[in-house]
Amino acid sequence: MAKPKKIDVDKVQKCYYCNRTIDKLDDLVIKKIPMATKAGVRQYNRKFHVDCMLDYNKKSKDETILKSENDDWNLVYQYFRKEFLGLSDSTPLQQHEIKRLLGLRLGQYYPSGNNTRILPRGYEFKTILVTMKVVKHKIQGYLASTNFANHKHRIDGIMRFISGEINDVQKRLDMQASCNEKLGKDVVKEKFDYKSRIKKSKREESGAIEGIEALFGSDDL
Repeated sequence: MAKPKKIDVDKVQKCYYCNRTIDKLDDLVIKKIPMATKAGVRQYNRKFHVDCMLDYNKKSKDETILKSENDDWNLVYQYFRKEFLGLSDSTPLQQHEIKRLLGLRLGQYYPSGNNTRILPRGYEFKTILVTMKVVKHKIQGYLASTNFANHKHRIDGIMRFISGEINDVQKRLDMQASCNEKLGKDVVKEKFDYKSRIKKSKREESGAIEGIEALFGSDDL
């Protein structure tokens, strides 16, 4: 890892991790990132915000996060292969199909010059999978009624349906997560209120508490 002496003011510097502009020299670091190429794995210099690099380093070593992303990617891969292309288990996706799906993970056409794991931009594989399920019937109807110039044209047509819906799906998932979080806080608050009432009952009516404990569980008291 090295720190450059200055930023080229004529060139926008973007963080490899968050994809936002790096505005200050003191907030710029460069880290070598291993990337797969046709010639094998090579190391490439990538620019980071200082905080983003620390977060990236932490997540890149977290086996649970990496496994979760890989598992989610496998679900996306298998769903696209079976539901949209009808391929057998022994037939893999072609590179164009794989790159288009990985591009969605970063909000790009292709994931050019980027890995696709743990970067907090684009859309998570979970969101991509939900979107594919949402547009499944539209895509199947499209495939059955359209003549394609070639296979690439067919894949790009499918991806237009997914790209057209994924932002709305993301908003709905975010709203659901927000509601679940609020509900969780309300449940915790309500649970606390029960405890307060039970403790008050203990002081005032020692006999009545037995029935309340049976209802809510004595472990919660």
